[in-house]
Amino acid sequence: KRVLIVERLMKSAVLLLASAALSVCVDQPVVPQVSGQQPDTKLREPHPLLRGVKRVFYPPIKLFREAPPITRSWITASVLLSVLTSCKVVDLRSICFSEREVFARGEWWRLLTNFFYMGDQFLSVFYWMQIYHFWECLKVLELVKYHWEPSNFVKMILCNSLMLLLLKQFRPESIFLGSPLVMTFMYMYSREYEAQVMNFLGFFQIRCGWLPLTQMLQDLLQAGDITPNVLGLISGHLYYYIVEVAPRLLLPDEVPSLQAFLQSKPRSVAAADDDEADPSIKATAGADGGAAQPATKVASEAETDGSSVRETM
Repeated sequence: KRVLIVERLMKSAVLLLASAALSVCVDQPVVPQVSGQQPDTKLREPHPLLRGVKRVFYPPIKLFREAPPITRSWITASVLLSVLTSCKVVDLRSICFSEREVFARGEWWRLLTNFFYMGDQFLSVFYWMQIYHFWECLKVLELVKYHWEPSNFVKMILCNSLMLLLLKQFRPESIFLGSPLVMTFMYMYSREYEAQVMNFLGFFQIRCGWLPLTQMLQDLLQAGDITPNVLGLISGHLYYYIVEVAPRLLLPDEVPSLQAFLQSKPRSVAAADDDEADPSIKATAGADGGAAQPATKVASEAETDGSSVRETM
């Protein structure tokens, strides 16, 4: 009981400091000064404690205010849901995904809340690392890749969510799909910016192509299970292949028959046959209709005949 009380006090203190920093960081309206009146700087300077709180909380609040709307709303819902479940205000059994509860009782909100839940250990470093990676990947996708196509961005989220709901049937114990969806966005980000170098944990420089693997390693150390990440990788790869890779493939206009497919030759064999049939490497047939000889052999015979003629002269 004492541990629970201390945890609740710490969470309340963090929320209180965050609200105080938010009130300090909000832009205040500028009051016009009367001409000839000296501005009163003493009344405008905040308390030293509030200045320290502002110095700590202002950078993340500034990033939050500059984020695109979908990313900002998603992160806010995830953190708020984690805080409410950690403080026992919201029961996890009322927000998890259950087919029976959705289709039999009509509790449709479970289709949304299970994707927003990222865990209730918001005092853990791994939780905030996952939120940070999710923040960066989703923000870049929304601002850069889908900047002029917001409908495609919403379509990407909906298609991956439906795909995860289908893949969830192979693992019925997965009642929260927030982590798999985060892995899906990370995979999309890593494939789009594969060669870009990023900072991981503040100490390591890695390529974006390795980001899903490092996230899987992090979840393995934290929870000891990477099955949700595998589901997210499968969903992200299927969507990326269908939308990005498949339209770029050079496919035949008509599907060949089985007999034509079996009689077709590999490209290397077909190229060798074309080289053999090239008339430039064939010798011209003789006037008497003799067999053709290679051009190199004819040239060598001509050289020997010329040398013999020069010797006789």
